[in-house]
Amino acid sequence: MLKLYQSEWCPYCKNVRNWIAENLNEVEIVYISQPHDRSARKQVLEVSGQAFIPTLLDAETGTIIADDDQKIIEYLAQKFGK
Repeated sequence: MLKLYQSEWCPYCKNVRNWIAENLNEVEIVYISQPHDRSARKQVLEVSGQAFIPTLLDAETGTIIADDDQKIIEYLAQKFGK
């Protein structure tokens, strides 16, 4: 299962969401909204040890990509051959 820790107001998160919508609409991804206040981002902190977004968790492979929209897109493109 893929989880994307993100927020609607975040331009980097929007970049990842837009790429997913254009390229991976058949892939199930759980979007987990995070608060604007970094100190309140407990979920992403537990998963990755840091509070920055976007953060991708691929439970199948154990891969975590934190705070890098381009690396998340590159990972997804490689994983799904896009």
